[in-house]
Amino acid sequence: MATLYVLEQGAEIRCDGERLAIWQTDQELGNVPMAKLEDIVVMGNVGFSTPAIKRLLDQQIEVTFLTTQGRYHGRLIGEVTAHVALRRAQYRRADDEAWALAMAQACVSGKLRNCRAVLQRFARNRQNVDANVQESIAALEHFIERVERTTKISSLVGVEGSGSAAYFGGLRSLFDQEWMFNNRNRRPPTDPVNVLLSLGYTLLVHKTLGAVQAVGFDPYQGFLHQLDYNRPSLVLDLIEEFRPILVDALVIRCCSDGRLNASDFSPSDDPKHPILLSNEGKKRFVAAFEERMRTEVTHPDGADGRPGKVSYWRCIELQARQLARAIQTGNGYQAWTTR
Repeated sequence: MATLYVLEQGAEIRCDGERLAIWQTDQELGNVPMAKLEDIVVMGNVGFSTPAIKRLLDQQIEVTFLTTQGRYHGRLIGEVTAHVALRRAQYRRADDEAWALAMAQACVSGKLRNCRAVLQRFARNRQNVDANVQESIAALEHFIERVERTTKISSLVGVEGSGSAAYFGGLRSLFDQEWMFNNRNRRPPTDPVNVLLSLGYTLLVHKTLGAVQAVGFDPYQGFLHQLDYNRPSLVLDLIEEFRPILVDALVIRCCSDGRLNASDFSPSDDPKHPILLSNEGKKRFVAAFEERMRTEVTHPDGADGRPGKVSYWRCIELQARQLARAIQTGNGYQAWTTR
């Protein structure tokens, strides 16, 4: 099962029997069997015929709408599974301050450990490593130790923020100066690296939201991320451990191996989007992201409850299912980490 990305502006997706066809003006750009589709992501001005919408709803093929710059706009989704018992348990755990804190600590610890692993991995593979990278690794060790000593989620959020700042302080040293990456910024991202990070995180949220809904959770009730109108807080909780591995490391590679270069970006007069990524650049980055999601890694439950190789997409789903078991039994959640 695959994700179909449609980036061609002015395109329309039509239904042709059991296939979806992408048209632009009077030309068919391509078609794909619906049986092979997991979901669809469209960016910008892309339309759907009414028969196509009906077939997508019937086949439970979700559609995510992003702006041309990759910001989330909304989703088209069929009937959602009603796992009432799981959702009631989820709400009770959220009201249990001790359990919610332990869950939030697991999210932050997993994220910071994987941040450390990314810096260590790239440091090992380079002859000349900036001192900032080693300093960031040492700082992350300190913040990882502090996670378990927190007694409130508000103080845990402070530790997570400090750890992330230390991490990005080292991460910037892994990019050549031409990329002009000095720190993490968003809304709007002001340099090419931050444009890619924001787009990558949006794609990761989209993938994780599908897993969360498939398991039966309420995606808006989180533990680390508190309630906020129309924010999928539980999804944001679960992606924390995967951000460094699936997005940050991918952006480093794309900016280092030639898949993307500075000429793929251009300045804009729009203050909401000061840096624009070209359509061809988006296609190459999306392709790299999908390739990354298909990469296999070892998961403790990857082989019917035993360690085994699974794709990153399956890894995310297994983590969502592990969280469901933890919520139902009261056991602790274990974030997925790498070395």
